[in-house]
Formats: sequence, C-alpha cells, structure tokens
Amino acid sequence: MIPNGAEAHQYELSYDKILKKTLAQSNEMTIRFINGLFGDDIPLDASVEWLDKESIDEKYKGIVADFYPRIGGRMYAIEVEQDSSGDMAVRVFRYDVGGAMLHSMTAKNAQLDIVFPQPAVVFLTSTRYTPKILTWNIEFFDGQKVKLRIPVIRLAEMSIEEIAERNLLPIGQFYLRKFGKLTKKKVGAFVKTTEALLAALKHAVDDGTIPRYTAVEIEDTIRKTFENAVSKSGEEVGRIVTTSIKETLLWTDYRAVFKMLEEKGKAEGIEQGIEQGIEQGKAERDMEIALALLAGAKPGDDQAKRIQTLKDLGVPDAVIDTALKQVAGKNAEQTSRKRRAKL
Repeated sequence: MIPNGAEAHQYELSYDKILKKTLAQSNEMTIRFINGLFGDDIPLDASVEWLDKESIDEKYKGIVADFYPRIGGRMYAIEVEQDSSGDMAVRVFRYDVGGAMLHSMTAKNAQLDIVFPQPAVVFLTSTRYTPKILTWNIEFFDGQKVKLRIPVIRLAEMSIEEIAERNLLPIGQFYLRKFGKLTKKKVGAFVKTTEALLAALKHAVDDGTIPRYTAVEIEDTIRKTFENAVSKSGEEVGRIVTTSIKETLLWTDYRAVFKMLEEKGKAEGIEQGIEQGIEQGKAERDMEIALALLAGAKPGDDQAKRIQTLKDLGVPDAVIDTALKQVAGKNAEQTSRKRRAKL
C-alpha cells in the first residue's frame, strides 16, 4: 500500500540530484555501480574520494550535476543531463590511472602519452530515436580528426534482473519512466514491473548491496515515479492502477525498519553514533556507528551480537573489520598504560 494514501500525485523529481545523493551515501555502492557500468573489479574496500561537486541550481533544467569520485586512484566524472521534455542521459568517464595529465607538463617534456577517457553512456528511456551506438567526431586544433564509436546502455531495454546483477539500481530506481504515458494495455506490465523492481530492491537490501538508509530514498523515488505515471494517465487507467497499488504491491516501509534497528542500537548504547550517522548519511556514518557500538562493549558482552547488529544496519564487513582493529588497538593501548601506571 502506498504511504500517504492511494491517490496518485504528480511530483517534481530532480533526477540528477537523486542520483548524486544516492551515490554519495555509500562508497561501496558507488564502487559496485562503477564496476557494473565498466565491467571492472575494483575492490569494495578501495578508497573513495569525492572531489569538487558542481552546485545545483533549482531553476536550471539542463546539465546541473557533474560530480567526480576518485576510486582507488582512478578518476571518474559523472554527468547527468535532463532536457525540458524530461529525457535523461547519464555519462560516466573513466580516466586512465597513471596516465599523463596536462597539468604535469614541463618544458622538458618533448612527448606526452595521454589516454583518452573511456565513456559509458546510459539512456533511461528508449524511443525509435534513441541510438544504440554513439559516434563522436573529435577534431583537434591542428586539423586531425578522430571518429570514436561508443556503445550505449539503454536502460529501458534491460531486464530488472540484469540491472540488479550489474548493481545499477542507483539508476534503476528511475526504470518506471520507460512506460511514459500509461494506456489501459500497459497497466498489467506496469504493475508487474513495479513488483519486480521492489523485489529487486528488497533483495539488494537483504544481501547488503544497498544500505537500508539508502533504500528509504530509492523506494520513495520508485513510488513517486509510479504515481507520476498514474497521474499522467486517463481517469480509467488511474483508477485501475490505484486499486492495484492497494491490493497487490508490497511496499516496504524502510523508515520503520530502520527505526526498529535504530532502537535496537540505542538499547546497546550507540544512540549518539546512530543519530550522527543518520544525519550525515555518508561513508563516515558507517565507521562512526561501528566504533560507537564496538567501543561501548563491556567485559562479558557478546561481541557477535554487536557485529550482527552492525550488519543489520547495513554497515559493510570491511568497515566492521577496520573498526574491530581500531577498537582492539585502543584497548591494547589502554591496558598497556594501566600496566605502566602500576609499575
């Protein structure tokens, strides 16, 4: 059942902001997303730095969000373009690790080897005009010309299973846009697709590839996209789909789930860490919660239960391991100080 009633509404969704916020909430999820786009195998515990992020103008409707993660030393540029009709494309550029950069050029460099960044282009909707391959005609200042053929991902033509397997749910949350304006014939497929998308999200949360605190917002985007499609349709279609929402769709109230886990965490002495983590909503949140819970353990406490609580909260195993080592190190240091004080 849809929260806040069954009546479908029309929502203004800034897809660039949604994607930007989704990725920035979890370094591990961002790495999975990049691996899925390029077929890479970047370790999930690789370092991630978010460099300059272009500010977003509420009124500007063109390219409004470029952001740049550096993952394991390799630079990426993510660009989101949304035109006035609502069509959207996502472009991601992967830069070569260790490749010559122009800012490092000196007078002694007679020759530089510069690797052109590898692009990945994703179209969220597909029409007869959506290209299957892009051709970029690149002309240099000295007249040289290069024709670059770039394969594209047409999200609307992928199955939800493939989107989930490739960890592309950060953009898969917009999948229902593929239906455009609903007709009576599309209703059945529309409802089944929504069910499958919600099931894929739940599975991703259960296996830890999507953090619960991120699932709150992803499901909300799916719900709003669903209602946007219903509200743009005719009265009869709107009535049919709204009824179907009540009777068949299994919306998970991730806010309630997270609140339950939050209360469990508070009972174990991590109230401050939880509250700070929810507010930050970034990678630091996981480490703060892990350190707060593990450092608060008393002699005789069951550490396995505390570790399981962290996993239930969506904290990655790599973060838990790092926190365990830090806490063990601090405990060892405190023990050593006490021994020296007795001497």
